[in-house]
Formats: sequence, structure tokens, C-alpha cells
Amino acid sequence: MIMPPPVPGKGKRIAVHLFILASVTAVLGWSWVGTEMNLSELAGSGSNLRLFLSRMLPPDLTWNPTEARPFVPPLRLAAATVAVTLQISLLGTFLGTLAAFGLGFLAAENLTPIWIHHPVKTMLALLRSIPVLVLALLFVAAVGLGPFPGVLAIAIHSIGMLGKLFAEQCESAEWGVWEALDSVGANWLQKVRFAIWPQVSRQFASLILFRIDMNIRESAVLGFVGVGGLGLWIENYRRAFDYRSVATMVLVTMLVVLAVEQASIQIRRRLR
Repeated sequence: MIMPPPVPGKGKRIAVHLFILASVTAVLGWSWVGTEMNLSELAGSGSNLRLFLSRMLPPDLTWNPTEARPFVPPLRLAAATVAVTLQISLLGTFLGTLAAFGLGFLAAENLTPIWIHHPVKTMLALLRSIPVLVLALLFVAAVGLGPFPGVLAIAIHSIGMLGKLFAEQCESAEWGVWEALDSVGANWLQKVRFAIWPQVSRQFASLILFRIDMNIRESAVLGFVGVGGLGLWIENYRRAFDYRSVATMVLVTMLVVLAVEQASIQIRRRLR
């Protein structure tokens, strides 16, 4: 029986794979211990969860004030604040996209020299490294409470994230059309317009829709630091221990996110 010749480097590849597996296992074990994971404690937490949910159910779905609750019911208040949440996320995403659009091309390694794309990449990394809540706190201190600081926080964080994603799309574009345009003397803007943009435009649109989806969730959370919208009233009702109203606001937030996600899916399908 003739044995097949040994594959060159097979033992080395196996050793590398074993090393990677051992490294991942060690990191996960370190994370498990550091986060104090306790499955037995989780298994015994059912009574606490049931108690918390019993305070929230059923949600307060009244629309008109009653003698028992003469103030504006949470459902009507939620309907009024949905618009603010959408306005914060949409305007913040729009402003962030405007800035990220240009910075994404400048941050692409295949489109600009290192002395341009490296500083731009570093700036984008710094912008997205700051949590949205911290940005919101910063702008609340600068311009006061209300939706405006939320718009600024969403915009700044969107610049960092979208700029990075736009640059990665540009770096994965095919290079043949760029070289052809370069050979006939096209300038940088012309090459970006006719060689890169047709390849990345649909991906850009999909990323923007995905970011809008994320920013609606972010704008709801920003209410906890004084930014207007659904999150603000979730926090107000929580402080008042009115958990049924908290459940109403959470339910409305979930419905808004689901509606926006369905709209986003339909738009992305049309872009294919």
C-alpha cells in the first residue's frame, strides 16, 4: 500500500490552530471568572423576575384621563414623544452621515496617502470610542437639557462609526476602473466618482439604514441623561415607581423599533 506523501506544513498549521483554540479558551475563561458568572444564581432568580414583571403588567393602556389618574396617561404621552425620539435619531444620523461621507473616502487606505488616511482613521476611532451617553452628558452640560444635545451626541458617534464602515467599503472596491481612469489622466474626485462610488453606493445606503435603526435605540436610552423622548419618560416613571407606565413606554419603544426595522428591510430589498 502506497502512503500519500506528507503535506508540507500540516503539523505547523495544526499547532497554530491548537494555539488559537487554547488562546480563545483562556480568554473566555478569564472573562467568565472576571464577570462572576453564576448559573445557579441565575437559575434561582425566577421569583425576582416574576415579582418585577408583576409590577409592570398589565401596561397602562388608557388614553383618556380618569378620576384615579387625572394626568396625561402614559400611552397618550408616548404617542407625543415618539416624534421627538424619531427626530433626534433621524437628524443626528443625517448630520453624522454628511460628515462621515467625506471622511470615509479620506480614511480609505487605497484612496489617499498614509499622511491623510492615518490621521483620519485615528480621529474616527476616537469619536466612536466615546460612549453615546458620555457625549450626551457633555452636550447637556454645554447647551442644556432637551433634544438638541441628543442630536449632537448621535451625530458625533455616527461620524465615527459610519466613517469607519464607509472606508472599509472603499478599501474592498475593485481597482481596475480606478487604474483605467488614472491612465487617461482623471483627477482624484473623478476617479472616486466613477470608479469607487458605483461600487459602494448601495452598501453605503444599507449602512445608513442600519445606523438609523441603531440610533433610534440610542435616542431612547439618552432620555436617562435628560435628553427628550421616550427614554426621558421611562426614567421619570421609574423614579416614581410607576412600573405600569414604564411598561407602556417600553412597549411603545419596541413597536417603534420594529416598525423602523421592517421599513429598513423593505428599502434594503429594493436596493439589491
